[in-house]
Amino acid sequence: MNFSNSEMKIDQLVNYFNEEKINLSPPFQRGHVWSVGIRKKLLKNMVQGRPIPAIFLYKEAIGSRYSYNILDGKQRLESLILFIGNQRQDLAINQWQKYFFRKKQRTSADFPIELSDGKKTFAQLEEAIVRDFREYTIPTIEISLSDDVSLDELISLFVDINQYGVAVKRFDIVKAMAKDPLLKEVFDLLAIKQKRGQDEVYKLKNNDFTAVLKAVQAIASLPAENARVDRMWERLLEIVLFFRTKKHRKPVEILKSFISSPGISSPRLSKPEARKLGSIFSFLRKAYGNSKLANTRLAADQTHFYTMITSLIGADLLQNFSHDDLVGKLVAFGQILDGIKKMPRDKNLSVSIQKYQEVSVRATTDVSRRQERQSKFIEIISAL
Repeated sequence: MNFSNSEMKIDQLVNYFNEEKINLSPPFQRGHVWSVGIRKKLLKNMVQGRPIPAIFLYKEAIGSRYSYNILDGKQRLESLILFIGNQRQDLAINQWQKYFFRKKQRTSADFPIELSDGKKTFAQLEEAIVRDFREYTIPTIEISLSDDVSLDELISLFVDINQYGVAVKRFDIVKAMAKDPLLKEVFDLLAIKQKRGQDEVYKLKNNDFTAVLKAVQAIASLPAENARVDRMWERLLEIVLFFRTKKHRKPVEILKSFISSPGISSPRLSKPEARKLGSIFSFLRKAYGNSKLANTRLAADQTHFYTMITSLIGADLLQNFSHDDLVGKLVAFGQILDGIKKMPRDKNLSVSIQKYQEVSVRATTDVSRRQERQSKFIEIISAL
């Protein structure tokens, strides 16, 4: 692995974008995560000639030329593309839309920046400012990879150097190493991956899994569909592994196991496993549609949802109660947690609910607390 320290002028970068020589979507990169406000601040600094952090590119031979894959600096280069756009004759990224498939990102193109003489888009800048801007240099570190460098080493390097902007998460790394058949199968339950020009987008499926997971506030609150799919993917993977082993694990330990043991694959779900897991999500989707369960924190809160679904899996509650009885019990418990219904008069049941609430506040992913919550949940549902 060789490193070369250099600089790239804006002129050169624009040519590379027009030739599609820079790939902004290698598998371990995140989606479009910067707000327009952050992008404006960056470009204001660049137009004013202030330095910005280096970008890291790894060089890959493709046919008779090299292409460059972004390791660190994706959000900065995306901001540059959106700012320049194609509204000037003298400097333009003609096919900038190829890097942004969704309307939300495209509508932020040609954003203005605040300068001493007011707000200006790139098309409105004076020729003298554009002339200097074209000469602006960005520190660049090019990494050349030899044939014996593994994806593991490349991702390890990516984690080491990814220190600016929005930090990469462990799940982003797991996705990059997603050779595991179970990991891919869980994604396929949720979405379809599509390549649109230089952009990669996820199209969410309409099924029981997505309908139930969309109710979780930590998922619903994410602004971008790719981010929502990623969060669903991570949560459903956790549920599937519990379904298979009936053992609680910390989310971080689950993901670490995929990174540290990339050669050990988890088998795909068998047909009986897929049917049984699907029946649990089907039950919840119907319950959400036909009762007030979807309005309670059992559906919306990540901790309570995890406890509810692992209890449905671990204790076979669907077999122990009729559909209507079980839905009624879940709604009643959810409304007690929300403060809509009063605590039951039964002292033992009230104590169990209070204990459940205590272990739902701190260290919620701790294995022992997850086990205790599940035990109390099953006890409470059975007693209501």
